[in-house]
Parts: sequence; structure tokens; C-alpha cells
Amino acid sequence: MELTLPMMVQVPFRHGERIGFSYLVSQKYTGDKALIKVLRNSKVHEFKIKLATHKRLIAAHVKGRPPSYYIVAGFVFAAVSVPYLRSEYGKDYEYDAPVKLLVKHLHSMAESPDEQLVVVSQVLVADINIGYEDIVNTQVLAVNGHPVKNLKDLVTTVENCKDEFLKFDLEYDQIVVLETKTAKAATEDILTTHCIPSAMSDDLKA
Repeated sequence: MELTLPMMVQVPFRHGERIGFSYLVSQKYTGDKALIKVLRNSKVHEFKIKLATHKRLIAAHVKGRPPSYYIVAGFVFAAVSVPYLRSEYGKDYEYDAPVKLLVKHLHSMAESPDEQLVVVSQVLVADINIGYEDIVNTQVLAVNGHPVKNLKDLVTTVENCKDEFLKFDLEYDQIVVLETKTAKAATEDILTTHCIPSAMSDDLKA
């Protein structure tokens, strides 16, 4: 549970002076331990906690790993990171990227260590995806009603799908519906046409 303190909370500083609570926070570093006293039911409880940073939904770096991707029926899915935004929109990505992606980049925190923001990066045009070719860098919210937690989760859901249709719920109230067998069958031809050796990056094959 995250607690938000009022902006005007102050703590003792030098003799006879007080300063904003944020000063105490600024004196600590990630990995430090802090002694916290909590008043609960008229009793003071002490807790020693290890300080950590919030994990942002859009990672600042990928630690030298090659980009992760997954392709089905010409739809290229990717996990958004700062290097990804930079590769898509250049060094001025903070001005040129879509507003919704920038808002998530600046303000959204991951709810679990492995959560990612997954998008349809682009659509490799083919007969099976006619009408969808203008979808670019749009977040995938769910596949067949299953919320997308990360790229690996999306891959597992699609690869194991036994339903007649694949339904992708996207941001902006967009919906992509594909016949499952036809979509998977078309993928191989699309990969060959675009000289792509695999439908997914190596890290997603494990």
C-alpha cells in the first residue's frame, strides 16, 4: 500500500526550524534501510524497511538485449521501452511519440515486476490483415478477453488459442478479429515475404 503525505507536512530541522518531509526522503538512497514509526490504534509500531524504486511500466533500458517481438498474421507485437521509443521517433521522442504513450512513459508504474506495455508496433501488409494496416504503436489491452500482462503472456495466449477467432482489444476502442487457423497459417508466408527468420524473438521461445 502506498501512502501519500500532505504537501505541507514538516519535520524538525535545525534548532527552532522545520523543513518539508521530502527533505528526509532525499537523504536516502535505493537499498538503504529506514526506521519507520507508525501510529495505529493509539500504539506506536516500528518497522525497518528496505527502500526501493518504483518499477516504471515503460523500462528506461533493456540492458543490451535485442528487442523482443512476436508476429502473427502480419501483426508485429512489441514491448515498449525507452530505447524502443527512441528507435521509433528519434532523439526527440518525448515530443514526437503519441501522447498516450508519453503519459504512460512519464507517469505509469508497473503493478508487478514482469508487467510490460505491449503494442501493435506495425502491420506487415497481407491479404489477411487488409483494413488494419494503419495500426501503429497502439497498446494491446486484451486477447480473447484475457488482459495482456506482458509480451510473453500475449504469445502464450495466442499460441495456445483453441477458439475459432482471435480477438485483440486495442486502445482507442479498436478491435482486431482474425480467424485463428487462417491467421496462424498466413504467418509463415508473411515471414518469408519479408525475409524474417522467426515469428518471435529468441527470448520468447523459452
